[in-house]
This record gives sequence, C-alpha cells and structure tokens, in this order.
Amino acid sequence: MEITCPYCGFTRNVPEEKIPPKAQLATCPKCSHKFKFREDEEAFELEEDADAQGEAAELSEEAEDIWSKLESLQGQEEADGAQQERSRRSAAPQSEVPWENLQELGFFPGLWQTIKEVMLAPVGFFGNLSLGQGYSKPLIFYLLVAEVQALAQFFWRMAGIVPRMEGEAEGLLGLGLAGFGSVILLVLYPVILTVMLFVVSGLNHLCLMAVRDGSRGFEGTFKVVSYSSAPMVLAVIPVFGPMAGMMWTLVCTFLGFKLVHRTSGGKVILAMVLPLVAIFFLSSLIVMLRGAGLG
Repeated sequence: MEITCPYCGFTRNVPEEKIPPKAQLATCPKCSHKFKFREDEEAFELEEDADAQGEAAELSEEAEDIWSKLESLQGQEEADGAQQERSRRSAAPQSEVPWENLQELGFFPGLWQTIKEVMLAPVGFFGNLSLGQGYSKPLIFYLLVAEVQALAQFFWRMAGIVPRMEGEAEGLLGLGLAGFGSVILLVLYPVILTVMLFVVSGLNHLCLMAVRDGSRGFEGTFKVVSYSSAPMVLAVIPVFGPMAGMMWTLVCTFLGFKLVHRTSGGKVILAMVLPLVAIFFLSSLIVMLRGAGLG
C-alpha cells in the first residue's frame, strides 16, 4: 500500500501484511503529523464490552505508531545486517600490509606505503606480516617493482648514463634477451619473473627446512621474497641505485626470514648462503668438466 502524508507529501510503500487490519492512522516520520491513511468501512454499530474497548484502544494506538514501528523494524534489520558484515570481516584473516588493503587505501597509496614500510621499517613490517591471504597480491607487488627496475635500467642505458653490456638486445626493456621482439618480450617478461619468483622462493624454503626451520610454511617464505624486493626501486637512481637496492634487499630478506619464521639469525644466514655455495660448486664442476674435455 502506498501511504502519502497530506501535509508534507512524504510517500512510502508499506507491505500490506505489515499493516494491522483495523489500522487507520499513521504518523509521518518526516513532519510528525498524524493522519488517516484509509477511511472507516461501513459497518453496524455494536456495543462493545470492556475487553473489546481495550482491544480497540490498543489497535488505535498501534495504528497511530505504524510508521514509527516500521521504521524501527527497518533500522533493526539494517543493524543486524551491519553486525553480520562486521562478524564476517572479523572472521576473515586480516592483513597489516597496505598493498593487501587497496580497497581502503587505493592503488598508488597502498603501493607507495608498502615500499616505504619495507625499506624504512622492515622489523615492524615483517614482524606483523600475516598469512592466509594467498599469493596473488605479493606476486603482483613483485612484478611491479621488477618492471620499475627494468624500465629504469633501460632508460639510463638509452640515455648513455649507464654503459650497455656487450651483446645486449635493443628490445623494449633492454634485458639482454637477444632474438626476442619487443612485443614478445613484453608478454614473456612477467611470466619469466613469476617462474623465477616461485623457484627462488622454493629454493630458499628448502634451505630453511634444511636448517630445521621454515615454521610458517612456503607462503611465509614467498611473501618475504616478494616484499623484500621493494628496495629495488632504487634502480631509478643511475649507477649506484641498483647496487644499493640489491644490498638493501638482502638485509630486508634476512630480517624477513628471521621475523616471519621466528628463527635465529645464524640459521637464516646459513639458509641464505647454502644456495650460493651450491651455485659455486656447480660452476666449479662445470669448469672442471669442460677443462677435462678440452684436455
């Protein structure tokens, strides 16, 4: 039923099932005037006993407050819905990483704040790092930082500030992948970076497990490797920027493994050195085999 206040013109559709059968008066929630929203039906006048009169008075009072009660009912439903939404959000794992809360901060503020926290406050950042949000957001963060680094290096080399390496390709990003066109390189570069990120994270996690650590699982290791790449944005500074970013990344990775996996610094150093030792022995073995073959 559509009820319209004759004083201020306020209109609202009220479901018939929520209107008492004998209700005739309504209180406008906008101007507070009482008015009849339907006329009495013709009926025989019958004498009423005291109980009937009391019931009629209750119905009259209910009729006068019908809109007020409907407003209260609607407000209660909205409050219950808000409470259920808050309960749902509190039950879901929350993250302290700005990049993982873009719906509140926005894309660029979330990205910049995450880079700043990793570089300037790595202890607080990795100490409060939560798990359970998946791999997609750390992966995208890593890819963005890597793209910034690659574009910066390409720009400085094209400008002649940084010398090009011998045999480097003239492709879009100047990454030394000779024979690939710019378009192919643009498509393949994120794929290559993604594979490299999972491989490096997997090797680091295996080394952490080898020293009897890695208590927070592969996701913890993956997040540390991903977010520790933040200092590589220093590649926008020519000559010394990439080296400073690399050293800063190693420091952040060390602190990240130590705080996220809640282990000792000695175990983290050993886990980070093991891949370098393996690479050194593998390179030495290849050189020895080549030398034996030439001999």
